[in-house]
Amino acid sequence: MLTASNQTCEVKVEGTWRSTTLVEARGLYSMVPKRCPACHGQVIVSGSYIGAGRLNLQHRRSHTGCPIKSETYSGRPSPHPQALT
Repeated sequence: MLTASNQTCEVKVEGTWRSTTLVEARGLYSMVPKRCPACHGQVIVSGSYIGAGRLNLQHRRSHTGCPIKSETYSGRPSPHPQALT
């Protein structure tokens, strides 16, 4: 399973998943489906551009098999149970 940055996600454009930065995902692709590049679970981009704000990747429904979420990661990567295809 791919280990990816928590500052990127995948967006679905014209039927194809494309990797993009969180800044682009929040700005250019705000209305399209987004998924985690590691487990393919549905995600949202949260955070702020103001001051020293930082954008964050958050799973809509977390699971223990995603290496991006170190707080809940079990050490064993697995696809999200509700993975987007």
